[in-house]
Amino acid sequence: MTQNTLRLGFVGLGQAAQHIIAELRQAQESPWKIAAAADPRAHARDAFAREFGGPVFADAADLCRLSDVDAVYIATPPWLHRAHVEIAAECGKHIICEKPMALSIADCDAMVAAAKRHGIMLMAGHTHSFDAPVRKIEELVAGGKVGNLHAINSWNCNEFQHRSRLTAELEATRGPILNQGPHQIDIVRQIGGGLVRSVRAQTIMDGISRVEGGYVAWLDFESGVPATLVYDGRSLFDTAELFGWLGESGQARDPGLARKRRTTYREIASLPEEAREARLEAEKEQGRYGAGAVHDGRGIDGPLQQPFFGLLLVHCEEATIRQSPDGLYLYTDKGREELKLAREARGRMAELAELHASITSGRPPFHDGAWGTATLEVCFAIMESAAKRADISMTRQVASR
Repeated sequence: MTQNTLRLGFVGLGQAAQHIIAELRQAQESPWKIAAAADPRAHARDAFAREFGGPVFADAADLCRLSDVDAVYIATPPWLHRAHVEIAAECGKHIICEKPMALSIADCDAMVAAAKRHGIMLMAGHTHSFDAPVRKIEELVAGGKVGNLHAINSWNCNEFQHRSRLTAELEATRGPILNQGPHQIDIVRQIGGGLVRSVRAQTIMDGISRVEGGYVAWLDFESGVPATLVYDGRSLFDTAELFGWLGESGQARDPGLARKRRTTYREIASLPEEAREARLEAEKEQGRYGAGAVHDGRGIDGPLQQPFFGLLLVHCEEATIRQSPDGLYLYTDKGREELKLAREARGRMAELAELHASITSGRPPFHDGAWGTATLEVCFAIMESAAKRADISMTRQVASR
């Protein structure tokens, strides 16, 4: 290890951990050393111990008490996030908490308070706001290089609702609202300055899972800039069709994936409850660390282009911007020009880089607990607005930095 290498522990070896570990394996250089893990599944602990030689535990508290772990990545079910953040903070560990940060604003407040009380860094992860194209758009807008910002549109349709996910988990996150909503909301908040004034929304029900399958939302920023968010995870239309069948990670995407997911999920949904949940659990297990390869169409094998989260259009005074496979398209008086971007750290690798920089510099991360709380406030407002058919005012927003 170098002087700046930090030791990372995983609280939860599920699908998120599988992605991070796969990316860290492929990284030529990383300031992180995979050090320890906690998970209730014995075979996952055994696999981790064989691969990394680090200590493994069934209980998160035992991992957090280790002196040779600097930070933890909490990737447990969302209803456990508050408890695990409070345990880690009390033990002095810096934290990345997987999205959704929590299932209530009160839990978010408790997590932020615990981080402050124990003097540790708390990051709300992971979202596509870390992607290089999104960060470049933010830079162009904030720097005034494309004139004043006029509007933002983010529209994503995919097969999220019918991926392998237990019914209890789908219900807890209200389908994609708390699970995928943070991606979209972080993107538009980061570009729009962070301060959402009000939200008006309706939800889209999925007739197969009988849980919300999407939403349509209008965000009004304090600056007067509007943003529209459309998300439909019901496996019907796939926005990847609009940009050459590139998936969220910038990899080739199967044009038939959505249809396959919908067909399979409909078959599973027709089973008796016990058999249905057993089938979903078995399929979900295949994406977890220690059980098999990631198979959900978002793997990282093969050459990657820039990551996408649906169709993003940013309308400014002097240009309209959208993503291209290699960066950004700018539509100006000169016509369309492409701004190609380097292949940078993305997703969870980018958030690990942000946490490392925060720890070593002593500077709070941009995507801190307050930012994560503000993003979830918008998620909850989508549900409240849909129920009341009314505008919902925001009170917990924080500005982009």
